[in-house]
Amino acid sequence: MRVEVPAIELPKSSGVTATDRVFDALYDAVISVKLPPGTKVSEYELAKQLDVSRQPVRDAFFRLSSLGFLAIRPQRPTLITQISLRAIHDAVFTRTALEAECLRVALVVDKPRLIKDMQESIAAHKRAASGDAAGFHAIDEAFHELICKVSGHDHVWPLIRQQKAHLDRLRYLSLSEERRKYVIADHTKILDAIVDGTAAKAEQLLRGHITAVKDTLPAMMDLYPEYFEITSTRD
Repeated sequence: MRVEVPAIELPKSSGVTATDRVFDALYDAVISVKLPPGTKVSEYELAKQLDVSRQPVRDAFFRLSSLGFLAIRPQRPTLITQISLRAIHDAVFTRTALEAECLRVALVVDKPRLIKDMQESIAAHKRAASGDAAGFHAIDEAFHELICKVSGHDHVWPLIRQQKAHLDRLRYLSLSEERRKYVIADHTKILDAIVDGTAAKAEQLLRGHITAVKDTLPAMMDLYPEYFEITSTRD
């Protein structure tokens, strides 16, 4: 299977390396399933298409492999991996634990800022509800990242992001218009609980929101059976 990789636009910041640009482009292409599971990718062809040397592509491949996105095999084609069910369940567990704790701390550290940032994020969600999936997904990410930032533990979000790579592919596949409405409604309920001063309820709603993505698994596996790795799973 051959899929064109989206073109990389050079960022204005001179501090962004070629490896970072290649990695970001490929990461986004994998998450959005523009590069579906099973796609063969070549260092040489990507370097030529992206107009970079092979070294940045090789370095990006290594980083993607560390996330479980690439199967790099000697003398055999490099493939985009299937979506791991075990990785999804592990990511949901890790993400729930870390985000719930960040929310608890954020409510103590700066509740007014958390409310303001969430209000702005939900407004952005509503504006993007009928737009492209990539834009909506980015705003969804920002909503959860702000919880970590307001808590003062900015380092937590990169940890979560690294853990949830396979989970994000499932989230993207399931991002229908109906699902977008569900996301907006859930985020609004979390904010309402915070405004009402019911921290325990807000945490409960956040936990339920994060774990609910697993409910989309059966439908997505029916629609895209070839995308999923059917191995060991966890409840």
